[in-house]
Amino acid sequence: MYFFVGPLYIILSFLVGALLIALSLQLIDILAVYNYLKAIAATNLTFGSPRTALFLSGIAVILFALLYIQMSLRRNRHDRSIRFESSQGTVSITLDAIEDMLKKMLEDRPELSRVRPRVALRKNGISIVVRGVLNAEVNLVEFTQTIQNKINERINTFLGSDKEVRINLEIRKVAIGQKTNGKLEEEPEIPFRRYD
Repeated sequence: MYFFVGPLYIILSFLVGALLIALSLQLIDILAVYNYLKAIAATNLTFGSPRTALFLSGIAVILFALLYIQMSLRRNRHDRSIRFESSQGTVSITLDAIEDMLKKMLEDRPELSRVRPRVALRKNGISIVVRGVLNAEVNLVEFTQTIQNKINERINTFLGSDKEVRINLEIRKVAIGQKTNGKLEEEPEIPFRRYD
């Protein structure tokens, strides 16, 4: 049904937009449209009359718009959660909850800061993109493999091993501080950054 409603709504939007542009550029005579609509309004509201056709077309456009909005909202809610069926009922876990879990797990590591995980559902499983700032000199290959393994273990423990997990790491910046009095110079923290 969504494949039918979406294109129809787009076509109707283009037609209304083209009509408004044509009226503003005077490609269509407003007076002629007004007289035509006035003639239609003067007819009786009987089956098969132009007035009835306009009425039914208006109702159909409104219904399709409402259906399109409802389906879009339902798809957005469905795309942002993972559902499990059990004999007792349905369990739904939002992707935001998984992102928060990964953020807390990765912020405990001193090598990383400003961690921003993004979780998305794909046809073949779960896709995770983790963006962050590297704070220490490490072997990047070993470090990223360790992080990917830890995330994979946590997701498999949390959601089960039947989901294929694809993990991409993006190091946005290398912020290795200069040593001052035996301590690493840290960048100032953004106030309230840990509060969502």
